[in-house]
Amino acid sequence: MRKMIRQIMTLATLCWMVAGCADEVIDRNGGKGEGRLLLTGIEVESAVSDVQTKASLAEGVIPTVSDFTITIVCAATGETVKTLPPGVEAGCFLPVGEYRVKAAYGGEAGMSAVPYFYGESDKVTIVEGEVKSVSLTAFLASAVIRPQMADQLVEQYNFYTLTVSETGGSGVTPSQTLTNGEDFFVSGGKGKTYNLILAGQNKLGETVTHTWSYSDLVRRTRYIVQCDPDLPAFTLPAQSDGDVWSKFIYITPMTADNMTAHKADMADKVIANVVYEASADNGETWIPSDKTSDGRYVIKGLEPSKNYTIRSRFGGVLSSNTQTVTTESAQVIANGDMEAWSSTKLHSGNGTWDADMYCDYCTNWNTRNEKTTNGAENANSGGVFGSNKGSGYGVRWRWCSGTWSTTDKKDGEKAAEISTLAFYNSNVSGSWKRASVYSYTRDNGTAYVGYLFTGTFDKNSDSYSLGIAHTARPKSISFDYKYAPLPSTDQCIAYAKIYDSNNVEIATTQEFNSMTQDVYKKETLNFTYTQSTTKAAYIGIFFQSGTNTDIGNMRQVEGGYSTSPYNQDRVVGSVLKIDNVTLNYDYE
Repeated sequence: MRKMIRQIMTLATLCWMVAGCADEVIDRNGGKGEGRLLLTGIEVESAVSDVQTKASLAEGVIPTVSDFTITIVCAATGETVKTLPPGVEAGCFLPVGEYRVKAAYGGEAGMSAVPYFYGESDKVTIVEGEVKSVSLTAFLASAVIRPQMADQLVEQYNFYTLTVSETGGSGVTPSQTLTNGEDFFVSGGKGKTYNLILAGQNKLGETVTHTWSYSDLVRRTRYIVQCDPDLPAFTLPAQSDGDVWSKFIYITPMTADNMTAHKADMADKVIANVVYEASADNGETWIPSDKTSDGRYVIKGLEPSKNYTIRSRFGGVLSSNTQTVTTESAQVIANGDMEAWSSTKLHSGNGTWDADMYCDYCTNWNTRNEKTTNGAENANSGGVFGSNKGSGYGVRWRWCSGTWSTTDKKDGEKAAEISTLAFYNSNVSGSWKRASVYSYTRDNGTAYVGYLFTGTFDKNSDSYSLGIAHTARPKSISFDYKYAPLPSTDQCIAYAKIYDSNNVEIATTQEFNSMTQDVYKKETLNFTYTQSTTKAAYIGIFFQSGTNTDIGNMRQVEGGYSTSPYNQDRVVGSVLKIDNVTLNYDYE
């Protein structure tokens, strides 16, 4: 690529005229056999054919017309006729003959921070009594060396110097100091070699010396020297989407394969000291990784549902690439606070011995209630003189929800009460003694443990299937609970599972069991992931009142209706109360 900066100064614009002698003035008449020479302009062309960059020369190093030394030479012999120092403004009278005009700025030989520009006119013929105008173009006549150290690379050094020396021709020239990122000018040409040396100490405390050699440099060409010898170039490995969680990211670390340029012994040092970082604000702030006890890299403290740019960094050296990822949501469990409930009326009683029958529902959750209330829609009051045989009276010791809301809560207004209940297996009619409720149920009854879970339930097969839509991966689940077991050795059950889109389990908690707990206590269960990079699609959370279904261990809980058939009474076993079911997404 070529970029050109041209400065053209003409007689009309700058009134700059070149004279031969200081004592000559512009309006004197020429002598016999003389003519007048006017240099009407110098075009300064600083075009550079760049090898590795499109940047042109810095404007500050390009000379103006008044910076040039003008030399007039005999066209035939090349002998210098007149030399005019920079800035002289005068006319020039010359004997009749043929001449050439030369313009030079800087030093032709050697090395310098000042460029060498040179231009030469075509042959000019001076005729007696006439004025001849001439213009010329001065070109950059140096090769350009520019050492290039990125800021992050400079930060890797405690101290350093950049020098250049020339070999060839008359021997080795004394070295000169270069400035990082600035052009340095050398004469170039065949048979000359230039050695650029970086010397210093890097942040690893190592002495650094590295040399780049360039031979046969072409003039008007810039050579960019990328000074990154001992500190590597590297790439960030592709990061798995499955390693991006809600509030943290597991990093796929670099290996030697990611080192695109390094010394033989450098790869291990870089890999051992590299830091992985994430930014959500276009690089204004970066969150660094930590190394876990099992040797993994993790970036913690992130926000859910947010885009982050990931990079790797070794001191001030950055990976040549980045990757953008989006954290998962921190999806909550709807109605985890157990505040939302509804019920469906299955049977309308007569307001006295025949009670209304309901099936209770916990919003977003499922229960076993459709099984333990199945058939209540066929209850009846018995009719006149027992004419309606049917399924008998609507009583809770015959049909009842095993899971319903309670005001005995930890927070808010409600909690879930999950009970083991026993139900009389025959129709209820006629007159009953209160004590008979328990004894008849014990002798001819069936007990059901209570459930509260996320998933579906089939009342016909009395079976459940765990899992509702959930696309985030929590680290743990917590809940508040109370527990009153019957018998005292009974234990409740609680656990949770995560499934992928094929309903394959990818994570589970340990099964939690508890004996008596008189006041609400918070319990946290950690998920163990067997497939740590597989995305979640469903979550199953399960609570069970206990496992003991021996009705002989249960008790009769009296209800508000104190007359036969005591339709509000229940035969109850273990009771588990649950509140504040919460998913936790922080790295733990």
